[in-house]
Amino acid sequence: MVAGLSRALCFANEFAISCGTVSVDVARAKVLLIRWRKTGEYFLPKGRKDQGETLEKTATRETYEETGIPVQLLPVEIETMATLPSSMGSDNNSRAVTEPIAVTQRVNEGILKIIFWYVASADSTAVRDEGTQEGHEDFDTIWAGFDEVESILSFADDQSVAREAIMTVRRGQLAI
Repeated sequence: MVAGLSRALCFANEFAISCGTVSVDVARAKVLLIRWRKTGEYFLPKGRKDQGETLEKTATRETYEETGIPVQLLPVEIETMATLPSSMGSDNNSRAVTEPIAVTQRVNEGILKIIFWYVASADSTAVRDEGTQEGHEDFDTIWAGFDEVESILSFADDQSVAREAIMTVRRGQLAI
């Protein structure tokens, strides 16, 4: 639910679009996190969209750059406000989609940051690729069990997004 927000207008130099993932190893019930060495804070991987880049590509690219782990968007059954293409008919029943599972926003130094969150899959046994982080990034790659993620993540928004993604993935497993 969107509370307290009616309308806002921001021009291109007043906002940043970012995308991130809750990347899960479904078979091992683990979630991919990063820890910023400078502060010891734990986050979900995310980052800014490049010009001309799709939101989906931003989410997977930023996750890979920050963690060294390749990820793929994971189709999950969610209720979404996104409409179906006309080629798929008008039946809006729940389907497995790779639409954003959540969007968060915050204002920092007068700039609105909008973050689109996706569910992705990854292999927690894979060896991370080295040298994928940008110069200002100094992150450790962490895999945490589904049941411990919320207590590890440092910020409430990340905790809420991770909780929803894990519940969605678990619901999908029960449906199989």
